[in-house]
Parts: sequence; C-alpha cells; structure tokens
Amino acid sequence: MDSARIDQLTEDIAANRVPGGSAFARAAAELILLRISALPDSSDTAAVRDTVDQVSRWVAATKPSMAVVRNVADLARSVGADVHTADALGLRNAVGEAMRSYIARSVEALDSAAQVAAALLTDDVTVLVHSYSASLEAALLAATRRGTHFRLLVTESRPYRESRRLIEAVSDSAIDVTLYSDAAVAIATQAADLAIVGADSVFMDGSLANKTGSLPLALACSHSGVPLYVVTELAKVYFGDPDDIEMELRPAAELTADWELATSGRVTVWNQFFERTDGSLVRGYATERGLLPPDEIGQAAAQSWGWLPAGE
Repeated sequence: MDSARIDQLTEDIAANRVPGGSAFARAAAELILLRISALPDSSDTAAVRDTVDQVSRWVAATKPSMAVVRNVADLARSVGADVHTADALGLRNAVGEAMRSYIARSVEALDSAAQVAAALLTDDVTVLVHSYSASLEAALLAATRRGTHFRLLVTESRPYRESRRLIEAVSDSAIDVTLYSDAAVAIATQAADLAIVGADSVFMDGSLANKTGSLPLALACSHSGVPLYVVTELAKVYFGDPDDIEMELRPAAELTADWELATSGRVTVWNQFFERTDGSLVRGYATERGLLPPDEIGQAAAQSWGWLPAGE
C-alpha cells in the first residue's frame, strides 16, 4: 500500500498534477513521511537523514516557485538535524510526527483562511478570480454554503486553464459565473467590485508569487480602483531573499503543441508559470490569523510558525 502511494505521489508531484501550493506542500510532507517509513528496520540514523535530505531536495527542486514546499522540506531537514541520537527509530518518529503535524495544521489553516476570505463575499458583490487555489476554492464554497448570492468572474489562466476547476467547484450553486480570456483581464476588472487570488509564495515585504497573469490582474485592479485580496495560509511565507524562489518555467510544448516554427527552434518560447506581484498592489491577505495588511504578513507568519516570539 505505502509503495503504491509513494509511486503515485512522486508521479503526481513530478507531473504537476497536485492542485495548488498547499496541496503540493502536504503531498511533499506525506512523501517524506512515507519514504522514511518504508526504510528497512535495520536502517541507521545516517540512512534516515540521507532519505530525508534526498526527498526534501527533490520536492523543493521540483516546485521552485512554491516557498511552502521549500519550507516543508526545510522543516523535515531541521528535525533530522535536531535529533541527536543513535536511535534511528526515534529519528524516524520525530520527522514523521513533524510531517503529520504539518499536514494537520495546514488543513486547519487553509480552512480558517478561507473563512476570512469568504467574509469578503457579500450579497450582490462581483468578485474576480484568477487561476486555481485550494484556499480560493474553499472560500468560494464557504460563501455559497452560507447562501451568499455573489457574482463570479473568472479569467481562464492558460495554458492549463486551472480556473475552470473553480467554476466546476461552484457549478452546483446558484451563483452567476462569467469566464474571460486572460487577455481580457482589464475588461473583467472593470466589471468587478473586488478580486481575490491565491498565492504560491509570499515574502516578508508583502509581495507574492502566483500563477502568471496575477500581475496583470493586480495592475488592472490598481488602474480601476478595485481592491485585490490574497487568500493564503501563513506557511507560504518565505523568510529569505525573494530571489531564492525561482519563477518556474514550463515546457514550450504546453503553448505550442506541434507548431513547426517552435519545434524547429525558429521561435523561442518563454512559458513562465509564476510571477511576482508587489505588495503595494494588494489590499490585504486573508489568513488563518485574520485579514492582514501586506506589511504585517511576515511578522504574523513568524509568530504563527514559531520563528519569532509573539509580540517581538
């Protein structure tokens, strides 16, 4: 059973089939947990540490734009480094418990952040969203379950068109939904009262990284005076240099299919999957600790995850 699950997680992470940064991080934590659990009983502490390090490096390299995945990998390695014992079983248990705890806490944080974002959606408000986020889906569903009658505008988020997942999630509700092309984001913004996106990484300066198309949306919102909110769990905050987080490039074939001018190399294809958006373009972050201004997001994350004492 564990072997099949390990293979499935590895394949899904490598193939970009895990929906959203929070789910990616939980998948990474589960993979680390299962890989160390699958080690032979005779494994020593060096073997356990090597496995943790190997899997951690792989998941972080596979999703370089998702700070939350890097944070989970760093957490797993730090637990392994902090357990000074010759007891390999004790080390495995410590890392495994850290991963299980992270998964449970992430689920709880996502739900809490979604409830904060859902409160922004009142009757007759028109909200614009872009790309897929599990937190964003949870917020939309929470609002529909409350019986809120909002209107939903969606830009498609090419090349995968992930935004369709959001539409499918609320398709059984009575809310009105309108789909726009990514190129029509300024037109969509003019029809919106507010916009909400998820985040794959958030930085101490209040900026974020999210699916390409988020920056044009933020700029269009700024131009039209439409407030932009971000729904995210605080585990996505990265405390290092934002330049450490690479903006992932995807294969050219996702944009070109069998177009001969591209496959021959005559046309260079730049398929950037994520991009940075400045915190000055964000009205607020909906998090498990409430609605926060961009300049408070780093301190809140540090306090929430224990890197700084509360009130410092």
